[in-house]
Amino acid sequence: MKLKYLTIAILTLLIIPLKSEAQTNDEKQVAFIRELYSSAMNMLQMKTDPEYPAKDRMVIHIDEMWPGSGEHKGTLELFYGLDLNYDSSELQRFPHFARYKYNIGSMNFYYEILYHDPDDGNKDSCKPVFFYTKVSGFKDKQYECRYYFWNNKLIKKIASDNSEDFISEEVALERAKFISTLIGMQDLWNY
Repeated sequence: MKLKYLTIAILTLLIIPLKSEAQTNDEKQVAFIRELYSSAMNMLQMKTDPEYPAKDRMVIHIDEMWPGSGEHKGTLELFYGLDLNYDSSELQRFPHFARYKYNIGSMNFYYEILYHDPDDGNKDSCKPVFFYTKVSGFKDKQYECRYYFWNNKLIKKIASDNSEDFISEEVALERAKFISTLIGMQDLWNY
């Protein structure tokens, strides 16, 4: 009996440092993502300067009438980098940052998506690392949620409330990936 308790105690002591190391790595990655976000905000500020020559930005506006909920308006802004693909002699775009605001009826939604490109210009290695969502619900109550991703896995979630209006981390990741495909539609944008 004592051997059983001793074995459990030893296994517990071995597992605790592994879990602690994983948490430390996650916190380092979250800190890195926050630095990337700060850099992206500086980049956006710089690009709003009228003297800055190229914005490297794509904007999509939506204005529709939805049955049952009325007017639906949305604006999607995509900020990206450009590089020349030397194999095909074509420009290739890779996402840096996106923001999307829209409404459904009286509810307003806002997203920010941050991408990380560890290969500096390789659109295939570019992955979403941060997804921020804000929902303005009924009676002007606002809810916020932040998702931090690394290698397409959630490493941290910070929510202001347990609102049912938040999308799941799986849906956030899929939306971020879909939005990045809009930038990479080479045949549409290069010709």
